[in-house]
Amino acid sequence: MSNPQYLADFSLALINRTGAYYVCRDVVERLRPFFPAVRYWRLFLKQEPSGITRKLLGRAMLYELGKLAAERPLPRPRASAAGDLPTLFLDPLYVLRASLQPRDIVLCHDVGPLTHPELFDLGTSAMYARAYDVIRRKRPGMVFVSEASRAAFTALFGDNFRFMAVIPLYVRKAVSGGEARAPASVTWPFLLTVGGLEERKNHRRIIEAFLASGLRERGYSYVFCGPRGNSADAVQALAEATEGVHGFGYVGDAELRWLYGNAAGFVLPSLLEGFGLPPLEAAQQGLVSVVSDDGAQKEAVGEGAILVDPRSVASIAEGMRRLVDMPDDERARRLGLVRAHAEALSQERYLQRWSDLLSGGAV
Repeated sequence: MSNPQYLADFSLALINRTGAYYVCRDVVERLRPFFPAVRYWRLFLKQEPSGITRKLLGRAMLYELGKLAAERPLPRPRASAAGDLPTLFLDPLYVLRASLQPRDIVLCHDVGPLTHPELFDLGTSAMYARAYDVIRRKRPGMVFVSEASRAAFTALFGDNFRFMAVIPLYVRKAVSGGEARAPASVTWPFLLTVGGLEERKNHRRIIEAFLASGLRERGYSYVFCGPRGNSADAVQALAEATEGVHGFGYVGDAELRWLYGNAAGFVLPSLLEGFGLPPLEAAQQGLVSVVSDDGAQKEAVGEGAILVDPRSVASIAEGMRRLVDMPDDERARRLGLVRAHAEALSQERYLQRWSDLLSGGAV
C-alpha cells in the first residue's frame, strides 16, 4: 500500500537556519515518499537552494509576502508531479503563498509574533497576524512542537480544528565527536549561550546579569554565539563595550564542540521559545542550564535546570551564581533528569510520529 501524498512547502529553508530548519529538513528528506514535490517559495526543486541563490530567493519571497499578500490572496501553486495534493506547511507564514484548505496541515512552532510582538519587527508581526487569520478561518490540521505552543495557540483561536497534534522535537547530536577548535580570545572558565541574536533570546539582559553577578571579578567570562537576528547589532555593540564578554556570530561545528566541551554552564533564559531545545542539547554536552521559569523551556527541562525570571536581571544573575557554585552531586542529579528526557526525544521517534500522522494514524 502506497503512502498518502502531500506537497511540502519548505519555504522556511530560504530564510531560517535555526533548529526549526533542521528538524523540518529531516521531515522532508527522511520521509520523502510522502512528498512527490517540495516547494521553495514559487519554485518546485529537487534540491534545496543554497548560498547566494538561497539568500536572493529569501529576500524576494519576504518582499512578496510583505507587500502583496495584504492586497489579495495568492493562487495555490501546483507542481505537475504533485497535482492538487494537500499541502504540509512547515511554518504558518507560508499559508499566505497559497489558498489554504482545511485538508492541509500547518506546523506551528510558536505564536510569538502575536503574543509577544515587541520581540519582532513590525513587518514580521504583521505578516504572521495575516497568516494566523487565514488559519483561524480555514481550520486545517495543526501540529505543534510542544504542549506550551498548543496551549498558547488554543488561547488565541480555540480548538475547533481538523486535528491539533503535538510532536515534540528531538535532540540533535550533530556537535558530538569530531574536531574541536577554540574561537579566538576565549579563555576558561566561561558561561555559554548558543542561540540566534534575536530579542526573544534575551542576550542583553544576560550580559547585564553577568555584570551584576560578580562572576567577572571571580575570573569568569561570558560567551555567546549564533546567527544574526533582529537584535544582532545592539547585542554585539554591548558585548564589545563590556569587559569579559565575547560575542560571536554563527560558528562552525568545530568551534561549537570546543565551546560546549569547555563551558562551565549554559545560560539561555529566553523570553519566548516554541520547544526549548537548546538546554536539552547542552545537557548532552554535560552542561546544566539557566532557563526561563515558564513556557516551553520549563516544559522541556523542568527540575533539570535552574529556573529564573527572564525579565529580571537580578534573577538571572542569581541563577548564574547558583550554576557556578553548584555542588557536584546536584549537578549530576540535574544532568541525569535532563538526559533521561532527551533520550526519549529521539530522531527515530520524531520521524515515526510524523509518519503516523501523515499516514492518517494517531501520533
